[in-house]
Amino acid sequence: MPKVTLRVFATLATVLGKKEAEAEGSLLKEALESLSKEHGEEFKTKILDSAGNLRRHIRIYINGKDIRFLNQLNTPLKDGDEVLILPAVVGG
Repeated sequence: MPKVTLRVFATLATVLGKKEAEAEGSLLKEALESLSKEHGEEFKTKILDSAGNLRRHIRIYINGKDIRFLNQLNTPLKDGDEVLILPAVVGG
């Protein structure tokens, strides 16, 4: 199973207790689930809604590419991929 590096910021880093973590998964959703099992449900609920969909205010990039233009949570991963998880910037 591929191993990827996830970088998180803001409240997600607080939940994880660090800004970087490794996870395993063939798909992005599997890597997020792996990280949730390791670090608790709070991490998962910050990223996914109750239906398992990505929350509107979260942006995820794999190797610099926005998953909204890939296969969303079903985007395949390979060893060494870098996943960046950011809260969307809002406000005025």
